[in-house]
Amino acid sequence: MMNVFKTKKRKRLGALNVILLVVLSFYALSLVVLLLWGLSTSLKTLDDFYGNKIWLPSGSILTWGWDNYTYVLQNFAIELRDPQVGIIRVNMFGQAVNTIIYTVGTTLASTACCCLMSYLSAKFDYPFSKFLYTLVVIVMIIPIVGNTPSMLLLLKRTNLYDNWLGTFIMRFTFGGVYFLIFHGVWEGISSEYAEAATIDGANEFQIFFVIMLPLVRTTIYTVFLITFIGHWNEYNWALMYMPTHPTLAYGVYHLSVTSTPGMSYAPMRMVACVILALPITIIFIIFREKLIGNATAGGVKE
Repeated sequence: MMNVFKTKKRKRLGALNVILLVVLSFYALSLVVLLLWGLSTSLKTLDDFYGNKIWLPSGSILTWGWDNYTYVLQNFAIELRDPQVGIIRVNMFGQAVNTIIYTVGTTLASTACCCLMSYLSAKFDYPFSKFLYTLVVIVMIIPIVGNTPSMLLLLKRTNLYDNWLGTFIMRFTFGGVYFLIFHGVWEGISSEYAEAATIDGANEFQIFFVIMLPLVRTTIYTVFLITFIGHWNEYNWALMYMPTHPTLAYGVYHLSVTSTPGMSYAPMRMVACVILALPITIIFIIFREKLIGNATAGGVKE
């Protein structure tokens, strides 16, 4: 009787796995189709796009619109008004530089703050530690609506609006799911490491940076990569808080709401999207095994 029950259970689990596989396959296929359509559209001329919006570009591969990329790289620029300088023009190279500065700086700030604050909350048994953890959970549950105007007013009055220092300070926060991830990993690491180091005369800074931090490096890599990808594709931050430092994501958004001659056509917009996605795609291909492997890696258990 027990063998029959186990067999039926395995069959039910097998059917569930098949259903999940089919659903995830269709989901993955929909993403791949959209990416391929965008890449195909970026290689079409304007006449070819209006006559053939779905399939591959007409003609041979040598006659495709490869010069679309050259045109976008040379002519894609954003004109902004600076109260002190006047009209400034930021080309694609300038947008790329801003994107790298913003993405690397904000990712380092947010990852470091989450890692540090979660360590203090998990490894130090003080009432404030429990309050800190509870505060993060409550903030995640309760939506904060209407804080953007107050944030803009605060930045302008403290002279931190539209500069990198203000951006990095604002991103040095510990809320969100990554705090909970780090907190769980820290709780899973044995406290005997810190106790042994204390006996040997190490202070708290040495314990954290030399002993404890290397134990969670896999989690740090994973959170850093995921956060990096999210910040790379973020356009609303530059739109609201860094208006004179446009990023590539903001540039793509700018194309979708403006009618710049020569750049407002669908093939050119798709070229800008492909250029924006190319660095992230390369990073994911290089680090995909580390990223996927680190997602299941944990700390040293008690």
